[in-house]
Amino acid sequence: MSPPRYQEVNAADIPTAEEKGIKVRVVAGEYAGSKGPVTEIAAQPLYMDVTVDPDSEFCLPIPEGHFALAYVFEGEGLFGVDDGGQGEYVQAVRMLVFEDGDHVRVLTGAASQTRFMLMAGAPFKEPIFPYGPFVMNTQEEIQQALADLRNGTFVQN
Repeated sequence: MSPPRYQEVNAADIPTAEEKGIKVRVVAGEYAGSKGPVTEIAAQPLYMDVTVDPDSEFCLPIPEGHFALAYVFEGEGLFGVDDGGQGEYVQAVRMLVFEDGDHVRVLTGAASQTRFMLMAGAPFKEPIFPYGPFVMNTQEEIQQALADLRNGTFVQN
């Protein structure tokens, strides 16, 4: 039941971290010393646009307790690679869900590149009832929010 909040982010304000064979645009969270402009969100999100060049490796630990997924929208790579070099071969367009405590580890072949959105965040551990721009815990709370909006009492300082 926190006050509504909006944070606009311009493309020019999104920092890019580059390492050998890796380019990461950081919208929220931190990678290689670059911090994203989206801040002050309870779920402590990671939101990154990751490009892994051919014959390269990307690895990022996900904080314990966080839910993580990758939306692969360009190229292909081996995702979820373990210490034995085993993982799941994934081609665009596909979404992957990672387990709690996983490292997001991606390998590309000599002739392949991949690009994906990496998103992670802490679960709220409470019921969620979305409706339009509203997210509440119950349908009754949604109905009250709509009534407050119609009555002009939704946001008070």
